[in-house]
Amino acid sequence: MAPGFQRLVRAAWRERGFGDFWGYTLVADGVAEAMMEPDLHPWDLAVPWILVEEAGGRITDFDGRRSFDRGEGFATNGLLHDTVRSVLAER
Repeated sequence: MAPGFQRLVRAAWRERGFGDFWGYTLVADGVAEAMMEPDLHPWDLAVPWILVEEAGGRITDFDGRRSFDRGEGFATNGLLHDTVRSVLAER
């Protein structure tokens, strides 16, 4: 994912280093367009998952699956989800 992540950072207007709950809250509030982080447990994603989806966003793992199994959180406003994920997956 590193090459795709670097392309996303270069293409973004601004990137921040907030992790955990705060980043998902920004997406749910419409202040941020995307949030992603690896190495999570189901309890790390449970509440952010509800917040993002209830706000109209989308949250998946990095492969686009709606699953806790891989321990990855990838949230967007919903409109940009597939676009950002495809850039992330490019090699």
